[in-house]
Amino acid sequence: MKHPLTSAESRHTECRDQWTWAAGPSAGKPGAWFGQCGLVFSLLLLAGCGEGGSASSSASTPAAASGPTANLLFKSNFGPGTSLHAPETFYSVATGDSHGGAWQRLTGTDSETGYAWPVAALGADFSGAQLITVDTIDAGTVGNYIVNEIRTVPGPTGNPVRELFQTVKNKGPLGHGYSQAPLLIKRPWTIGEVTDLYITYWFKHQPDLQTKLDTTVQLDRSRGNWRVQFEFKTGGYNNTYGGDYRIFTNVMKDNTDGTLYWLTNGDNQANGLHGPLEKEIYWAEENRTVPVPIDRWFKFEVYWHRSNGADGRYWAAVNGRVIADHRGPNLGELGLPITRIFVNNTYSGGYPEVQSQLTGLEIWDGFPCGAGLSCYE
Repeated sequence: MKHPLTSAESRHTECRDQWTWAAGPSAGKPGAWFGQCGLVFSLLLLAGCGEGGSASSSASTPAAASGPTANLLFKSNFGPGTSLHAPETFYSVATGDSHGGAWQRLTGTDSETGYAWPVAALGADFSGAQLITVDTIDAGTVGNYIVNEIRTVPGPTGNPVRELFQTVKNKGPLGHGYSQAPLLIKRPWTIGEVTDLYITYWFKHQPDLQTKLDTTVQLDRSRGNWRVQFEFKTGGYNNTYGGDYRIFTNVMKDNTDGTLYWLTNGDNQANGLHGPLEKEIYWAEENRTVPVPIDRWFKFEVYWHRSNGADGRYWAAVNGRVIADHRGPNLGELGLPITRIFVNNTYSGGYPEVQSQLTGLEIWDGFPCGAGLSCYE
């Protein structure tokens, strides 16, 4: 198997399309992504466009289902037929704070939804868990750092569901997040932008999240009071994975009274301090009104429209209540496309263990329940 960060990302195109989705003319007909450079890829053909990961066959991808204003591109409950492979393609990194890693693919057709992993509609060359660790790991030691599994548990309504359960056991010193396990959709930068996308899922934070986060450590580069909920990053700088724009939504712990709140941030740190640009935070929004649910299922929703103009938007909601709604430009200064979508990231500056429970993943090409409206109800 080729390394997911090589081959597919070693090519470059001078034409960086702004891509939009057009639904098929009738039921059973594929939609297509249309770009300014005149390229058209059928939804059913996109499954084979990436390298470095296993692409699903076109026959296993259902036709896009339409909502009031959007098309359903992907849906998975991690149901029977979904397989989480053992970690593979172990690698080491000589520089930086995280020195090891591996890849854990999701494959197969979810019998509950009919959709197949990897996420073909986004042209993904990898869909699954990326394992990033503070130390170099191999097949014999990876379980000491990160464990991912699909298991059956009581779901949001109390009925049994299958979930992706992730645990980061060893993450390095307090205040640093050297180990992490994102549920990642990775796509080549050569196939253009994801201009409009809506993602939703059911999620549960661990019971002791509040005590795991620490406000006493205040380092130059990191702190102990954060935990990632969602994130996307751009890539393609100089034919590498380096990017110029990132948006994240985090759970934060207040330094004064210890309460949890939401922070959403747009900056140019798509690769931390190892990226092509000096750090600049473009905007940030706090929400201290909508509670952070602990040890109970909640519905997370996120939508973005990428633009250099006033129509740019990043919107997120928890249980139907908006936690962020930022309007305005949200493209980086290098004009790079989104290459990594961290559906969730088991990643924190606090104490280990860090845990995630996720089910009911849906991806649409716009707001399915109407522009700016939550689908929680």
